[in-house]
Amino acid sequence: MNMETLKLFLDIASLKSISKAAQKSHITQSALSQQLKSWENTLGSELFVRSNKGASLTEAGIIAEKYVEQICKLYDDMVTEINHLQPTQHELSIYAIPEVCNYALPCTLYEVKKHFPNCHITLNEGASPLVEERLLLEEGDIGFISGPSPKSELSSHMVFSDQVMLVASNTTVCPDKITLTELPNYPLIWSSQLHCVQRALNAVGELKLNILFNLDSLEAVKLAAIRGHGLAFLPYMSIKKELYSKQLKIIPIDQFQVNNDVYMIKKQNQRCDNDTKQLVRYIEKTLIDTLC
Repeated sequence: MNMETLKLFLDIASLKSISKAAQKSHITQSALSQQLKSWENTLGSELFVRSNKGASLTEAGIIAEKYVEQICKLYDDMVTEINHLQPTQHELSIYAIPEVCNYALPCTLYEVKKHFPNCHITLNEGASPLVEERLLLEEGDIGFISGPSPKSELSSHMVFSDQVMLVASNTTVCPDKITLTELPNYPLIWSSQLHCVQRALNAVGELKLNILFNLDSLEAVKLAAIRGHGLAFLPYMSIKKELYSKQLKIIPIDQFQVNNDVYMIKKQNQRCDNDTKQLVRYIEKTLIDTLC
């Protein structure tokens, strides 16, 4: 006798049919009949009266049903109680724009894991529209985008601002400072991911830039700039190491500054449990102090 046999016995009693119980458990009727017959032989009593109308409990079967129900309940309670001894691993899904995903959040998530060791965090990279889409579909719990979200279904608040710098290889010959009107004189490696740069340039009027090529990856843009292929706009958080090691240098633009305002977004009235809410509150509280 095992728990599987006991639960199959209860299915037969409930459905009043061996064939229906077999279908429910995805086993053959003959296999179920053999298990039942083996248990009846062990008990020394028939548990069901078989007929064309199905299977009905005998007197012995009625007694067996009473105790089997108790046994199965006690077994389920035991399994539940044992499972409660194991640490529960909670899932948290975050979507973020590349500069935040790759350069800002890893240190924060390291601190989160220290305080919530049993949480499993997935960090997904995507442009702001993709991040918004994933949160609206409730595939992510929180997101980080550039600028506030225009979507009414999402709440957003600014969590930090990072300056975007014009940089060049340390070996590139160029002035220590340029004006905005001089910018078209220099070849640019462009990244369409930095919408804040385009918005800032649009705000000062039309400017025909000398864009050599447009790259999706900020890392690719940075590598091209280091190799002297052209100047590039890059977030400060992504180039701190290269500035320190003198692989890159900042080329200030007179009276022109670009800030990448990063907003944290959540879906309005999103269904989430208390553990998720606690994790999100902790990230909001410690984000500024733990950014890389």
